[in-house]
Amino acid sequence: AVLQKFNTANQWNCKDFSELKDKIDHTNKKERKEANELINSLKICDPAVGSGHFLVSALNELIAIKDNLQILSYRNGDRVKGFRIEMANDELIITSEETDDLFQYILNQNNKPIDELQQLQEALFHEKQHLIENCLFGVDINPKSVVICRLRLWIELLKNSYYTEESKYQQLETLPNIDINIKCG
Repeated sequence: AVLQKFNTANQWNCKDFSELKDKIDHTNKKERKEANELINSLKICDPAVGSGHFLVSALNELIAIKDNLQILSYRNGDRVKGFRIEMANDELIITSEETDDLFQYILNQNNKPIDELQQLQEALFHEKQHLIENCLFGVDINPKSVVICRLRLWIELLKNSYYTEESKYQQLETLPNIDINIKCG
């Protein structure tokens, strides 16, 4: 779907992500933003959503694709660098490119954010929030399944919640109400 979206929008004929990655100028902020908007225009619907496993996997896959295409960006528009984001068992695995250490969002000993970790955590939170609110849709006949799916997506977003500057890094960013796109029917 991502390849098709890019090929159609740009009249390209890319056959795989490698070709697509070569076509996108990830050094150009405007082109990176447009590429992100193309991916963000995808709509994914699970008509029998159940526990939400498929939607959570799709969410993480879209983040990994953005990283693979080198278009994943911080909130200021700069490209995310220094980290490798991959999928393993439907989970995002984030490692440092320099040390291969797993990403851990922590504050320093003075309860202040470590800039590069804070920026990545915020970027992931807002990417996931946008995708959940605008790209992922689900329906199930069982109302309990709908609740479970909403909860799974909410927990997935919670994994990237971050301490806010406004709270002097004492409180996490408020989680949004995400029940809009997951319905019982």
